[in-house]
Amino acid sequence: MSDPTTAAVGPPPPDLGPATEPRRSGRHPQLVIGATLVGLVVVTALVSLVWTPYDPEHAGAERLLPPGAEHWFGTDRFGRDLFSQVMAGAQITLLVGVVAVGIAAVVGVPLGVLAGMRGGRLGALLMRGSDLLLAFPGLLLAIVLGAVYGAGTVTAMVALGIGSIPAFARVARSGTLQVMRSDYVLAARAANRGEAAIALRHVLPNIAGTVLVQCSVNFAIAVLAEAGLSFLGLGTPPPTPSWGRMLQESQQFLGVSDHLAIVPGVAIAVAVLGFNLLGDGLRDVLDPRLSAVSPTERDPLAEPVDTPSAGPGTSAGPAETSALDLRDLTVRTDGGRTLLSGVSLRVAPGERVGLIGESGSGKTMTALAALGLLPDGVAATGHVALHQVPGNLLDRGERALARLRGEAISMVFQEPMTALNPLMRVGRQVAEAMTVHGAAHAAAAARTAELLAEVGLPDGAARRYPHELSGGQRQRVVLAMALANDPAVLVADEPTTALDVTVQRQVLDLMVRLVEDRGAGLLFITHDLAVVSQVCERVVVLLDGVVVEEGPVAQVFAQPRHEYTRRLLAASTLRPRAGTGPAAVVPGPALIRVEDVTRTYPGGGRPVHALRGVSLEVREGQRLGIVGESGSGKSTLLRIVAGLDRATSGRVTSAGVDLPAAPHELGDLRAALQLVFQDPYGSLDPRMTVGAIVAEPLLNPANVREGGPRTASARRDAVREMLDAVGLPLDATERYPHQFSGGQRQRIAIARALVCRPRILVADEPVSALDVSVRRQVLDLLGRLADEHALTLLLVSHDLGVVRHVCDHVAVMRDGRIVEQGPVGQVYDDPQHEYTRSLREATPVLRR
Repeated sequence: MSDPTTAAVGPPPPDLGPATEPRRSGRHPQLVIGATLVGLVVVTALVSLVWTPYDPEHAGAERLLPPGAEHWFGTDRFGRDLFSQVMAGAQITLLVGVVAVGIAAVVGVPLGVLAGMRGGRLGALLMRGSDLLLAFPGLLLAIVLGAVYGAGTVTAMVALGIGSIPAFARVARSGTLQVMRSDYVLAARAANRGEAAIALRHVLPNIAGTVLVQCSVNFAIAVLAEAGLSFLGLGTPPPTPSWGRMLQESQQFLGVSDHLAIVPGVAIAVAVLGFNLLGDGLRDVLDPRLSAVSPTERDPLAEPVDTPSAGPGTSAGPAETSALDLRDLTVRTDGGRTLLSGVSLRVAPGERVGLIGESGSGKTMTALAALGLLPDGVAATGHVALHQVPGNLLDRGERALARLRGEAISMVFQEPMTALNPLMRVGRQVAEAMTVHGAAHAAAAARTAELLAEVGLPDGAARRYPHELSGGQRQRVVLAMALANDPAVLVADEPTTALDVTVQRQVLDLMVRLVEDRGAGLLFITHDLAVVSQVCERVVVLLDGVVVEEGPVAQVFAQPRHEYTRRLLAASTLRPRAGTGPAAVVPGPALIRVEDVTRTYPGGGRPVHALRGVSLEVREGQRLGIVGESGSGKSTLLRIVAGLDRATSGRVTSAGVDLPAAPHELGDLRAALQLVFQDPYGSLDPRMTVGAIVAEPLLNPANVREGGPRTASARRDAVREMLDAVGLPLDATERYPHQFSGGQRQRIAIARALVCRPRILVADEPVSALDVSVRRQVLDLLGRLADEHALTLLLVSHDLGVVRHVCDHVAVMRDGRIVEQGPVGQVYDDPQHEYTRSLREATPVLRR
């Protein structure tokens, strides 16, 4: 359930500053403990093959002796040594577990992967067969097989293995479906990798952790099931020692000789616990994201910036009444790393203050500290004061802070979908933000209707679920929740970064109006200086957890004092590319031709028309930008052009290949056309090194031009050359994606796309997730590489300014149609279509 006390605060993982803590190599207690316990069981089983203190199958001592010096664990009702029986019984435990899990994994995982990758009727048939098998649990199957073939260890192992196949198939299918939806699998397909290669290089490594955990769980289940079968007389036959049979034989002596049950019970518990901990530990160790140092967020390739120990704006400001007052706020981790150092800022009632800086500068950490929402292992010192709230908020406990959140101070997070409960209607979520602070249900319901109308949502929106609303509408719901109790302070953390420019403009205008109407103070956190120049009155600049500059927006942006502020302003100013005027003509034949293409997807009872009669040409050497909002059909068009999707009707020719083409003909397209995806993290396989990622397109000979790298050493040289071309160090080849900043990861994605020397580079929103300075670097890099490698560039964006900076031609899309196209200068300066004009007007422009 959503937490209304935080006013739509379901915070994502917080930004812990310019770098995360290195993970110490010894922090794997689960693995150590699990390996120790499992090792104990294995060693016991191996030693019992050659030695036991006594014969475990024959009596040689007095009956029912308690534990003592001669018989450490005592003797059973026949006079057999219990310690020797436990040692010999470990053989059965390991044998049953290994064979049962092996049968289940060897059969179930391939079935699940195949069902997840192929889908359709084959996937449904495989999973329905798995469901039928699930109707016969392993224990029941063992009983049936025991009745037919006779009870015994082999029967138990086979029955338990067969009975566990559905569990492995389901886990493998679920993991495969998740992996197949990732951009790095699409990138592998774009690199002309076959289904088998994708399964081996991407699917299996990424589901290995889940499968390992399933193995450990099923091993434990197999041990317990064998014990249960032996207890029932259907497992290991006497006189062969078995922990389960030892339990069976001890039941009639409970209360008299309890050690008969305790000894095998503890042995089973040790084995089960050991394998569970071992599986969890191996999962963590094998995940490279959990075992190495994380990146610095600011791109190290950028020019260094000195961080002052103190600077302008570190004072608390004038002494007049403040809605929010932070003084000398310092935040440190338990490990002693400083995330914020002496941050001071003030927001007056009715004032709009922008807090700017790149990822890792400490913006979100400042907001979390103000609301008392710092994560575990992070503590704050200093003073945080709220209007008409006595004392220092940092001295208050969680109960007191919960009463203030949503009432005195509210926060709006960047991604509205994660801030809303997907299983609750939005009206109920808005009302809950009031009822938790004591409002009556009837009054909260009436106020909810008013709020939703005030933020511009249509009638009936209160009865909808979050997924039934657009991104802009969801952000309006979050804003209504944050304002439900008329807080004195509204903290907005990147509230429009994920929105299209027109929706962004609507949300910003709405936020400014509502704050002004209520007289609330607004702390607006963003990395977009153009938005700050249009929304805020004052601005505070953060760098590596330190305030380096503050003042009125007009003054700071017109005459910045700090070098970092000047760099941010320079990076935020995207100038048009030279030679993009109306007379600009790009020579060369058409490399991409799209003629009257439509694409329709089934949507229940109503089909979804993603493309409606789209036609365009991209000529050799041209840089064409495709602009439009989410849902306009931009990405669908790109996937069709790249051969990753098929048009419902119309004709597409891409790099000389008529689509849809036969699979063997797509090799020509893959060699000529490569893609760069929007998310620089999601498009890189987290379990592959950068060297392996960049080299992947070269593994298919069809992608390599004549004279290109075909040996392993030649591929390594080609990878190093391309990494150097995009400005990455040579040692990057042995590191993993999570060890790089966002800008560096996008450079890796560009290097992978260019390593096979394509003629066409397709980039789908390649900079929308990046900070302004990193965005500028990546855009300039794309332009430079396009010139150096004679690339034809197809760039998708929702930002006309980005396209204007890189491209010479532009096509504007709306609702699956191209409504306008032509030279960038002509379309930007003199748009003919009303929609193009609205896009241009909604695009934030930096005011200086």
